[in-house]
Amino acid sequence: MSKTILYAKNTTELIKILNNNPGTKVVGGCTRIETLPEKFISTHGIKELAYISRHERYIDVGPGTTLSEILSIGQNHLPPILYEALNCIANPIIRNTATIGGNICSENHKLTLFAPLMALDAKLEFKNLTETRTENIRNFRFIPQGFILSNIRIPLVDAELSIFRRIGPEHAISQQSASFAFLADTEKNWLLNVHLAFAGPFTFHSKEFENIMSGRRLPLSQRDITHLEEAVAEQFQKAATDQMIPDVMRQQFFNLARYSFEQLT
Repeated sequence: MSKTILYAKNTTELIKILNNNPGTKVVGGCTRIETLPEKFISTHGIKELAYISRHERYIDVGPGTTLSEILSIGQNHLPPILYEALNCIANPIIRNTATIGGNICSENHKLTLFAPLMALDAKLEFKNLTETRTENIRNFRFIPQGFILSNIRIPLVDAELSIFRRIGPEHAISQQSASFAFLADTEKNWLLNVHLAFAGPFTFHSKEFENIMSGRRLPLSQRDITHLEEAVAEQFQKAATDQMIPDVMRQQFFNLARYSFEQLT
């Protein structure tokens, strides 16, 4: 079957093409697409979507920016949890082509960067010809009709405890793949901000659980850890009720959550 490839020089042209060609898909580096859509348009070559803008408390990244370009900022200028996640994706050749927008917008299965970006409280910006919308990545499900993803704002968080782990086969994505992220800050033996996120077949982030953790006295006791394990398991099981996820993945999440809590003892 023949494919229709469309081209845009800038974001305005991209949005107009999408509006005039229903069903057209926007793609990035196509590093994970096994079968291209019938009609598609690549962000490659659209300079407005490939940029990195550094600020004191955050960085703005265009969705067409490659993973290698983000890594080139350097380890000292990125949140450690994000740098680690970027560095574990595939290999340098793939990272030279794969884009952050493609990683975030992957359909059906959330990829490696999603959990750390959730933990970092990243914001997504969407644009059409007349309007700009902003949404927390934790709430993101799909790009609104007629809009494009135009910016990813990533807070420059340097938490005292930062844990990232990939689950599943190394350097490959399958139904058994997921990512886990945990951030925590402390002050004078008290646990302050806590963020825990999981992304793969579905996403998990519980404000209710984070509130249970925040404000606890450190170091955590074994009784505290057991209570937190029970609390996060209850929240996770609730989120995973209608999700077809392997028992081994469920257990890996519980193991990683416990490991994270144990680092606060």
